[in-house]
Amino acid sequence: MTLLEQIQKEVKALPLEKQTEALDFVIFLQQRSAVTTQVKLRSLSAHPVFGSWRGRDVDALKYQQEIRSEWDNLDGKGNDNDRNFS
Repeated sequence: MTLLEQIQKEVKALPLEKQTEALDFVIFLQQRSAVTTQVKLRSLSAHPVFGSWRGRDVDALKYQQEIRSEWDNLDGKGNDNDRNFS
């Protein structure tokens, strides 16, 4: 028995009200499927910002570490511990 035959057999066994509900659900699934296939997924590499650091003479890891170290020097109040303002 094919899948279609199984579905038909099971739907025929339902009361008319439930058959209508099953049909509504099938239509819902078709609509949802149509919407998801319309969404065109693009790779992030196609985004203009991807690779924006490429071609620059910058060590990205070193840059990241420098930025993070600035946060390490702050106390809990946002003040720079290395600076003396007295």
